[in-house]
Amino acid sequence: MSSFERKRSLTYPRICKIFKKCNDPKYIHLLESKRDFNLHFSKFVKRDWLYNREASYDEFREFVFGHDSIIVKPLELCEGHGIFRVDNVRTEAAVKELYNRLNDAPYMLEECIVPDKGMEFGNKSVNTIKIDTLLKKDGEVFVFKPALRVGVGDAVVDNYGSGGCVYDVDLELGIVMCPSFSKDNKQHRKHPGTDITMIGYQIPHWQEVINSVTEAAKMLPQCRFIGWDVAITPDGIDLIEGNHNLDYELMEFQGIHRGWWHELNKYI
Repeated sequence: MSSFERKRSLTYPRICKIFKKCNDPKYIHLLESKRDFNLHFSKFVKRDWLYNREASYDEFREFVFGHDSIIVKPLELCEGHGIFRVDNVRTEAAVKELYNRLNDAPYMLEECIVPDKGMEFGNKSVNTIKIDTLLKKDGEVFVFKPALRVGVGDAVVDNYGSGGCVYDVDLELGIVMCPSFSKDNKQHRKHPGTDITMIGYQIPHWQEVINSVTEAAKMLPQCRFIGWDVAITPDGIDLIEGNHNLDYELMEFQGIHRGWWHELNKYI
């Protein structure tokens, strides 16, 4: 990089400076804990969910029997690790087996999200929008760096760390702007395993995505710097999670827009 580019780049020490200045540690649990997140941002969490440490066996049983498919998320792991899907549990023995399997650690059980048809790309995971916000000191929200994350093949998550593809999205129009960024180091213009051309692809319900993360950012002013994961359903959006420790590598070095330190430093 040139000296000019280095001065503008968001490095690890620089993003840590933003974390320290913008996100109050006393409130980070509202983002780190999937249970606390779902409660605090319940307006934007549309799926049914259950926290196994607060549920009786009868409540657990009713939840599992009440949904054809559920996603099980370990609360002690991150980046999609340990997440698995359970389908069509219909017998008492199967429920007891699952209950006992999850009894040794905290887990979130969530109803499987049904994605909008425009968010299906020949894979099994629910594909999401990654989008970041910085709440300015004047109360306005700076929304930036949207990306479409798409799983590949049979993976049940769309995370980059689990082999998914990331596509830069135009903030104003909600269209994919460039080939993918992925761990196989290939720039996919068509999503792997499909004939779907990604560049120019229109994300559905785009304005609702922007409006929802803008409102959500104002609901937690003690943490001004948040990265959101947003699912898009036929009825609108469903917030999956918010992250207080955003991935600076994907933010700064993936996609078209770079030089985020220069931009963010104006607002912290």
